[in-house]
Amino acid sequence: MKWYQKPVWIVVLLIVFFPAGLYLMWRYTKWHNLVKAIATGLVLFVAIPFWVNAFSSNDSVEKIQKTMTQGSVAVLTTSVAETTQQTTTHIETTIPIETTTPKETKPSITGTTITTEVAIETVMQTADGGVLRVHYLDVGQADSEFIELPDGKTMLIDAGNKGDGSSVVSYIKNLGYSTIDYLVATHPHEDHIGGMATVINSFGIGQIYMPKVASTTQAFEGLLTAIQEKGYSIITAQAGVQIAPGINILAPAVGSDYGTELNDWSAVISILYGSKSFLFLGDAGTAPESTFSIDADVVKVAHHGSRTAFSTTLYKEWSPDIAIISVGKDNSYGLPDEEVLQGLTDVGATIYRTDENGTIVLESDGSTITVKSIGVTILPAVPAETTKPTVESTAKPTTKPTTTAPVATAKPTTAATTAAAATAAPASGDDSVIVYKTNTGSCYHNDGCSSLSKSKIPITLAEAKAEGLKPCSKCNPPQ
Repeated sequence: MKWYQKPVWIVVLLIVFFPAGLYLMWRYTKWHNLVKAIATGLVLFVAIPFWVNAFSSNDSVEKIQKTMTQGSVAVLTTSVAETTQQTTTHIETTIPIETTTPKETKPSITGTTITTEVAIETVMQTADGGVLRVHYLDVGQADSEFIELPDGKTMLIDAGNKGDGSSVVSYIKNLGYSTIDYLVATHPHEDHIGGMATVINSFGIGQIYMPKVASTTQAFEGLLTAIQEKGYSIITAQAGVQIAPGINILAPAVGSDYGTELNDWSAVISILYGSKSFLFLGDAGTAPESTFSIDADVVKVAHHGSRTAFSTTLYKEWSPDIAIISVGKDNSYGLPDEEVLQGLTDVGATIYRTDENGTIVLESDGSTITVKSIGVTILPAVPAETTKPTVESTAKPTTKPTTTAPVATAKPTTAATTAAAATAAPASGDDSVIVYKTNTGSCYHNDGCSSLSKSKIPITLAEAKAEGLKPCSKCNPPQ
């Protein structure tokens, strides 16, 4: 009798390699057929799930190892070409790159289009006296937004050109902050990250978020150097990443590849506080903008109001009440494009522009949004403070800013600018109170007055008085 015909080896094969064991059992043993059938059932019942689970586990391990290799690599190596003064090249740095696994993400692929629906039901909870304050800084033909969160933490999205860095730092320090808890560099263009190195060298930084794309410009390399010298790490900005409760990254979508089009790599941020939402688009074009769905009360318009980043269909879906355009006065690009201004008007958004209104500050208590001030300068003026202030709650908005015929060209508030130049902090008194006038009327009004049904132009109370406008007798605005 050969070894494989012996019952003891057949039993071993049933355990180790059950197909061969079953064959030999039925072929060579003299066991009763009922015993063979029971043995076959037991082997199949135990062995098949075991082998399936083993192969599945190996596949999972390979996937995890692949993800770790791609996502937690300590070297950022990306080949890109920026549109200004650079060539395609590889950049290597030893800055740790942390890839955060997207949460609450539902990806779907249709044809060649990758879309990601990011669940943003996690809302920043409102509290008595809690105020969200968003500063859209006037940094010329560039971008920078500073956010004071209701819990006392702070967030900065972009920091303008290199020459804007000191002004951005001064503005924030004059508000009393020495720490920025969340720092977002939306994409590697100089007009968004130029001042970032100065910011990093001037504040304590909590977390830094950047999309996984690189550039060969001095601005980008200087930013990486500043991060490395401070010992900070970078968290990859991609759809599904939650920065904090109610603060989510909506784009770029996981798995998307925009190649050398750096604008489309922009980190798109949403802040949802109570029932009110703010959307920050960076320079994202319509391709990444179409990968998410959101109802936004306030939108920071993408790419300084360029037509390449505007879709009437998307803005109708977002349905913003307020649109903010960060743009330089008399810029050589002719921005914002007229069709963008008209499109924003068509969807019912009230438009504010940093080239005409200066720095714009919006405030929300979670149920309403008001324009806190416009025309504030960000030029350095007052020595930096070192303590973080308590968020004030005495000026809660009372009505939601809405409009029937929004105006795209409100006058710059020169009076507010003059007053703020002495303090570099939001103006007070008549210079910080926002009222509204019409194109032809002789009175100024509160937001929501029936007299504003045909036109509605935001101005400060000081300007209204300077223009000789009288308070409306129907809505009784501040005097």
